[in-house]
Amino acid sequence: MVLIVVFGVALLIAVLLSGLAARTVLSTSFLFLVGGALVSDGFLGLIHITPDSDIVAVTADLALFAVLFTDGMHVSFPKLRANWKNPARALGLGMPLAFVGMALIAHFLVGLDWTTSFLVGAVLAPTDPVFASAIVGRKEVPAKLRQL
Repeated sequence: MVLIVVFGVALLIAVLLSGLAARTVLSTSFLFLVGGALVSDGFLGLIHITPDSDIVAVTADLALFAVLFTDGMHVSFPKLRANWKNPARALGLGMPLAFVGMALIAHFLVGLDWTTSFLVGAVLAPTDPVFASAIVGRKEVPAKLRQL
């Protein structure tokens, strides 16, 4: 019951702050991240979730669906077909470079073995666009870059 109430309050706060988030670099993803940290065992202790809880997998699936659906709503397929070179470069060159760069950082700065470093790189590299979309999606950014 506590989980449902906390989720409802977090959703209400996110909706109330969505106008503010749209006018600033603050993203609703960041708001949910901070909210989750606040209500977990680390601060208020309202929710006790372990990594092997069923709710973790369900929440991850729902979060992925929400991010992909929201970003997909903003894609203009005619523009994407006409300007496919930049997204192809981003996926074919930028994503592997981010993957390798994060693996190198994890290996040399954190001291992880190569297998774990590449796993960390593979997990973290695709998450960059989620948090960057709050900045890149602004109207001040050129349309060609926003579409990318």
